[in-house]
Amino acid sequence: MGAQLSRKVLRKILAAIRVGEVGLEELKEATKLPEEIFKEACTLLSSNQVGVWGERSVAFGRGDKMRAAILLCSLGEPLEDVSKMLSWSEFEDMVSTLLESVGYEVRRRVRLKEPRCEIDVVAAKGDLALVIDCKHWKKTLGYSTMQRIIEAQINRTKALSTSNLSLVKRCDKFLPVILTLYSERPEIVEGVPVVPINLLSDFISGVRGYLDELNVIRLDDKPTGIRER
Repeated sequence: MGAQLSRKVLRKILAAIRVGEVGLEELKEATKLPEEIFKEACTLLSSNQVGVWGERSVAFGRGDKMRAAILLCSLGEPLEDVSKMLSWSEFEDMVSTLLESVGYEVRRRVRLKEPRCEIDVVAAKGDLALVIDCKHWKKTLGYSTMQRIIEAQINRTKALSTSNLSLVKRCDKFLPVILTLYSERPEIVEGVPVVPINLLSDFISGVRGYLDELNVIRLDDKPTGIRER
């Protein structure tokens, strides 16, 4: 299969992937793919460690849909389009995987005790921690709504900067980030970058170049409790 055909086929299979075991005939029926193309697609997924394949069935685990999504992106499918096919939890998985691929150490769903809140994704590299709120919404938000979201993320970032989470102990810069699904130009609100998912890679590669323009929280030694999930 060519890359364009592979993308079209994988889009159909990605939409049909569910955790658990499914018969190959049932999966083929769900995707409505011709027999030969379906077999080629199954071989492509198997060779990329997506699913555990048997003669008549395949078992998909929790991370398989995300791995199929990453494979689809590697074939040239726009990241924004792939993200729309994922649940909010899978969206966070994809963001975490992309950050890990460029050297960040990542922790998902970090829960703070004081104040009691949860952070979607914390990514640390060197002295910098990105504190990310993933918004898997398919529409733009009003300015006042975005301001409330950003204020809450700034407060979560301040709390994280004073925590004893081992991941961020070496960090002295903490940057709150809002990551959105919809495709628009990135903007800065109250010093906080609001980044569309399709521009995440560009943002990651260039973020250190404009930290002075952003609302970076500096390390405070006041400890608070945190438990990791």
